[in-house]
Formats: sequence, structure tokens, C-alpha cells
Amino acid sequence: MKFLISVLLFIPLLGLAKTQIFGTATNSVGEWVYLYEIEEFMTKTERFVQKFKTTEKNRFYFELEQKEIKRYIIRLNNAYSELYLEPNGSYKIIFPEESVEVIPYFSGKEMELLFLELDSTDINYKILGFEAWLDDEMADLYLLKDVDPTRFIDGVLNFKMEVLEAYRDEASNYFKNHIKYVLGKTIDNINYFGSPNELEKFNFYIRNQEVLYHLPAYVDFFQDFYAGVFSKLNQKSKKRVLNGLNQADTETLVSGLLADSIVPSLQIAEIVALEIVKSEYPKGNIPQNALIKVTRFIELNSSFAENKKIASNIQKEFYSLVAGDPLPTIYVQDKILLGNRNKYHYIHFFDPANPKSLAETYALRALYTKYKKDVDFISIYLASKTANESFKKRVLKEITWPKYGLSYYHPIWKTLNVGTFPYYILINGDSKIERIPALGPIPNGVYETIDKTFHQLFNR
Repeated sequence: MKFLISVLLFIPLLGLAKTQIFGTATNSVGEWVYLYEIEEFMTKTERFVQKFKTTEKNRFYFELEQKEIKRYIIRLNNAYSELYLEPNGSYKIIFPEESVEVIPYFSGKEMELLFLELDSTDINYKILGFEAWLDDEMADLYLLKDVDPTRFIDGVLNFKMEVLEAYRDEASNYFKNHIKYVLGKTIDNINYFGSPNELEKFNFYIRNQEVLYHLPAYVDFFQDFYAGVFSKLNQKSKKRVLNGLNQADTETLVSGLLADSIVPSLQIAEIVALEIVKSEYPKGNIPQNALIKVTRFIELNSSFAENKKIASNIQKEFYSLVAGDPLPTIYVQDKILLGNRNKYHYIHFFDPANPKSLAETYALRALYTKYKKDVDFISIYLASKTANESFKKRVLKEITWPKYGLSYYHPIWKTLNVGTFPYYILINGDSKIERIPALGPIPNGVYETIDKTFHQLFNR
């Protein structure tokens, strides 16, 4: 999380019953600003909370009720910033102008958020202050790690004592736990003489500790500690865990984990089981249907509401469309995406600001002229600011078939698994997916294009 803080004169706002955000989005007029809550940190799933269209003065405003400190994401176009919100808090922020640099599609570019009049008792102020201190100390200490191990060890131990003394009277349990698990993930994971071993870390950070689902530092430590957990299990546990995974027997899987002392409770055993499933799913070593059944069982039968939520979110990550699946009903600009249900559809996702998109568009026009009686073409692009708007307009002008500029938040990107550009999907006359992804109009590495597919389908 990146922040730039401006600590000015703090003017308290009295009588607030709700958390408020007074925001300014630089040079943004009439654009939607979205607020999301990070629902849980095992999958980092975002839950939509509110949206607000920026005013003529670039302002936006959010108001929400909450009972505890939580972390939120503010999104504008393809940019985002993260912040913590306290109950009954009031925040004045500036969201910088969206960058027009090349950015990762659909993950977005993290922007530095400017806080105004941020109170020193606020959780954002405390966390940022502590982490700046930690970064400075560790940058100096790491220089000594190999050249002067003794001074390094002394420096680490002294720093931990200084932290303990500095925050001895801290009233916020959330912040104290943040400090604890950040130190666990950073300093206590460094291998040096006298550093805590696995058992010591387990006893201090995991055993008999509350599972802090909404504390990012806890989840980071937890996932790091249990990464590759299978290799740490005893032989009896390994056998039962493997049987449980392969046979989609969640009870055997969980009991196998509990048979090793490194997994101290049913609540943690279920989370570890879900972490194993999540890491194994893309590898293909275990039947994916079996892994899906494990998550489904936990979602339906767990006694822990947060574990149910994590299991549900993991399942959403698993499901992706494949050839033969019916295309879901998708609306673009209040119209169903597929106009003529009896024709093939060739859907083209692209970035009109990419220099290569013009050549791609020329090739598409040739295909369109040749096959437009049999195939409806649709072009879809991400509506965002670019450094070269004139080139973008030139590319769009070349497209004579239906084209749609859709926001980052449109469901089509996730529904159709669009992660990069250009990207193509071919839909048959029964509204089922024929190819995903489909070939493009320009030859690939083995000199194939979609023209070959069309020729085979339509015999010309």
C-alpha cells in the first residue's frame, strides 16, 4: 500500500455517526469513483460498497457504517488506492490524476493517495509511521547481515526492544496485532543465529491465537507460515491428506491435517485445507473436480462463517468458460451482446492505443468483408485515457462493425476471462463457445489465422 501523507492542522468533526470520505479526484469530471471492501484477505476478494460520480469540482463523497477497522479500495478507471477506515472516522483525501502509462489490465495501477488533516491517532497514520520506521531500520541492518553478523543480530534485537517500548501503551489491539505480525513476517523470518525456529514461531503467532481474518498482516504471516505445509507434515498426516484430496473427502483431509501438531484447531485446519486446494488447483496433479468438491463441502458444512466465505470465493476463481459452454447473457450499453442468435459471432477485445492495433484492424476489415454474411463481428475495448487520443480515434474509425468501449468494472472481462489484448472468442450459431481463445486475423507462431477456421466452417 502506497501513501503520501500531508499532516496538516487537524480540525475535528464532531457528532459523526458514520465513516465519511471527502475526496477530490484530480481532473476528473463526471467519472465514477468506486469504493470496495476487501471481503477477506485469503483470496483478496473485493465487495462493491458504493459509487459516486465526480462533480464539476472533481469532488466525490462516500458515507458508510461499520463496526470495526477494515481495509478498502478506491478505484477510478484503471487506477486504485487502498486505505483503512475506522468506525466514525472522517477522511479528506486527494486521488491523483490517472496515469496514462502502460498498466496491467484489470489489476490496475496503484496510486499514491494524499491524506489531508490526518489525525495522528488514526490507524492509517500509525501503520504508515511504523512501516516507515521498519523500512529505514531494516535497510541499514541488512547491510550488516553478511559483513558483520554480530552487529546485525544486536541491531535486530535492539530494534525489537525499541518497538516494544515505543508501543507499550498503545490502546488499539488492531494496530498492536499489525505490529506483531509484520515483525513476524519480516524480522522473525530472517535466518540468523538466535532467530526463532518454526516451533517458536508457531507457538507465538499461531497456537492459541485468534484467527484475524480482517488483519492483512496476520493473513500474510499465516499464508507464509503454511506455504508448502505438506512437506512439514508427519507421514501419517501426509497419507490421510493425500487420500482426502484425491477422493474429495474433506473430513479425511481435515482430520489428516489435525493429526499433525502444526495444525492446532479445526478452524485453522479448514483454512489450511483451502490454501492447499488453491495452490494445487492450477498444477493439475490432483483431479480438479475433487478439489472443487472439497471447497464446496467447507462452504456448506463449516461452523465458521469466514471459512464458508473463503471457500465460496475460491470456487469463483476456479470456474472458467471452455469450448462447448453456452455464452452467458451479457449486456453492453443496454443491449444483449449477441444480436443474431443464429449466426456465428467473432468477438474482438483490443487496446486501440496499442501501435499494433491498427494493423490488426486492417486485417480484421479484410476478414469482415469476406465473411460478414456468416459471422457477426464485435469489437470491445477498455474505455480509459491514453497518451495518444488521436491514434486511438484513428483505429476506432477503421472499425465499421459494432464496437463498444466498456469500463474496467464491466462484468464482461471476468466473465469471458479476458486478461490481455488482443483477445478473440468465437461463438457458434447455438450461442455456445466454439473457441476460447480463438485465433486472430494475424498469423501466430505457426502461421495460423482465424481465416483458416472460417474457411473450414463455411467452405470458402
